[in-house]
Amino acid sequence: MISVLHIGLPLVPPWLTPEEGKEIAVRLAGIRQRMEVAGFRYDILHASPDTGLAAFRERLRAERVDAVLIGGGVAGDPKLASFKQDIINAARYEAPQAKVLEFDHALDVPGQVGRALGML
Repeated sequence: MISVLHIGLPLVPPWLTPEEGKEIAVRLAGIRQRMEVAGFRYDILHASPDTGLAAFRERLRAERVDAVLIGGGVAGDPKLASFKQDIINAARYEAPQAKVLEFDHALDVPGQVGRALGML
């Protein structure tokens, strides 16, 4: 089974309002369901520049990850460019086989991952 690790910002302040956090949690649950129906193992991990990437790195070392999907809050915020680069560097070092993708609200996630991994 293809494994996808989605890394995004915590769904709590200061990154989001409580309402935004709930809304995004519902969207992520929908993505998880579509990914599982498409045959992917899909996990979500939250991190921020404040909390660092130790848990992310450990997860990449602990199990094979075929794709890392950087969440839209990180990928779409120019102020988080350095943090996004830290994620990319960690993924390349800890899981060099993994494709590193950025969440794109315009694309269906199973299709985006499938194309990146040459499945479609």
